[in-house]
Amino acid sequence: MNCRSALDIILQEFYKICEIPHPSHHEEQIGAYLFQWAKDHGLAVTKDRLGDIIIEKPAAPGCEASPRVILQAHMDMVCVAAEGVSFDPLRDPIKVINDGKILHADGTSLGADDGIGVALCLYILQDNTLRHGPLRVIFTVNEEDGMASIDMPAEHLDGDYLVNLDWEWLGSLCNSAAGCDFIRFRREAKWEAVSPDDTAIEVTLKGLQGGHSGVGINLGRANALVCVASALSRLAESGIPVKVTAFSGGQAKNAIPAAAQATVLVPTALSQQALQLLKDYEQDFVSAFGEKEPSYLYDVAVQEAHSVQQCLGVEISKSLLGLLVTLPNGVNTMSPFVPSLVESSQNLGLLTVGPAEITLEAMERSCVNYRAEEILRASRLIGELFGFTYEQGDHAPAWGVNPHSKLVPLTCDVYREITGKDMVVEPVHGGLECGAFFEKNPCLDMIAIGPSLTDVHSPDETCDIESVAVTAELITKILGRLV
Repeated sequence: MNCRSALDIILQEFYKICEIPHPSHHEEQIGAYLFQWAKDHGLAVTKDRLGDIIIEKPAAPGCEASPRVILQAHMDMVCVAAEGVSFDPLRDPIKVINDGKILHADGTSLGADDGIGVALCLYILQDNTLRHGPLRVIFTVNEEDGMASIDMPAEHLDGDYLVNLDWEWLGSLCNSAAGCDFIRFRREAKWEAVSPDDTAIEVTLKGLQGGHSGVGINLGRANALVCVASALSRLAESGIPVKVTAFSGGQAKNAIPAAAQATVLVPTALSQQALQLLKDYEQDFVSAFGEKEPSYLYDVAVQEAHSVQQCLGVEISKSLLGLLVTLPNGVNTMSPFVPSLVESSQNLGLLTVGPAEITLEAMERSCVNYRAEEILRASRLIGELFGFTYEQGDHAPAWGVNPHSKLVPLTCDVYREITGKDMVVEPVHGGLECGAFFEKNPCLDMIAIGPSLTDVHSPDETCDIESVAVTAELITKILGRLV
């Protein structure tokens, strides 16, 4: 190990990760980089059929009989760009800005979720002065958009302890996580010719905070898709026929949509009434979200007639708006046992009105199976009522509390020694891969920890630099105590 500090090494590794495009489902480049990194450092490495990278580091001298510890982080990230920022997640690097206190990106999500976890693992793997038993590091693919680790071969999880580094606040330790289901609604897009007797109106809502649909779902933030649909629904409720010509919003099913835009046609004779109803909506938006969304921008404007070439019919337009305003969205139930813990929720994340098909993607989360089934059943029935097919996609299992954990109290003791503060032990409404790991090895003693991140899955994402250094010290001392 050279004379650079652990923090310097971690940050340099993170910068290299950010140079490599790694959105969900496209982890080939980052996987190849990590595989070669292990080879270059003389470590045994394998790649499984999913694309996960598994690296083995031998125990420190004298610690060979110690239990195996698994460190784990995911390779993929949610790629979100701010309004007006040109960004291709398959080609463009993340431009990291370090102001000495925090890391953030130039106009995009940072990817510290979970790139900083990967970088922490790379530091542990290359520091040969550390004392630890047999160590395995697992870098998984597609955590953000499907939880691919549910299909991970069980032999990778042959260990005694697992430290998941996909956590977002120093001083907090996660000991339980919600399960989640990805769902999709589809309907054929039947286009009609535009009538010369119609006027086109565009509604835009942007500048919202957005954020993580798990840990941020209870913060009272607005969902841009639902809000624009609510504004447009007022027209139909007032007897004004609406025909959608374009409607889009959201960037990922697990991120709260921060922007949405729709263009609709209304009869020219009723266009002034429609404009007034849409403009009046802003007052209600402000009364509901003004304090939570201080940077919102809401605009209603008449479009040039020649700018619209085709439209959806009145009935299918009405069905689309009805689906968006009727489906469960946001917090569904709160836990009766853990104060302030969201028990179940759903996020309407991504709407696409394409040439052939209308697609809405959503994500349900719950730590109680009954509540999950309740939301999914309601969503299916509502979708069918509005003429949409319902598809239930990938499922990630929940991770329950282990009342006999040795790792939880040990970590709390080490954190108190380092900082002089007590660690908060808490479950989370977000999904973690620990649920998938628990299904494969129920004997694993697991925790999730990490440095302090804010506004993940959004262009405002940050990573506190000092918390990265403390997290590194915490991990190394935990490993030392387990020998």
